[in-house]
Amino acid sequence: MKPESPTLEKLYTPEEAAAVLRVKPRTIMEWLRQGKLKGVKLGGKLWRIREADLRAFIEQGQ
Repeated sequence: MKPESPTLEKLYTPEEAAAVLRVKPRTIMEWLRQGKLKGVKLGGKLWRIREADLRAFIEQGQ
């Protein structure tokens, strides 16, 4: 039996997430810092937003 290979989920940059939500990237950065929008930090500096987290944020109507 072959083990399942993990699927890679899309990661959005703050700029990409801003385009989807039609807000400024600065707003996305504020929401990330405040914890309103979930994100992960890469290398201690770069933020990325998982597609599932962005969808959940949209569905919550934030």
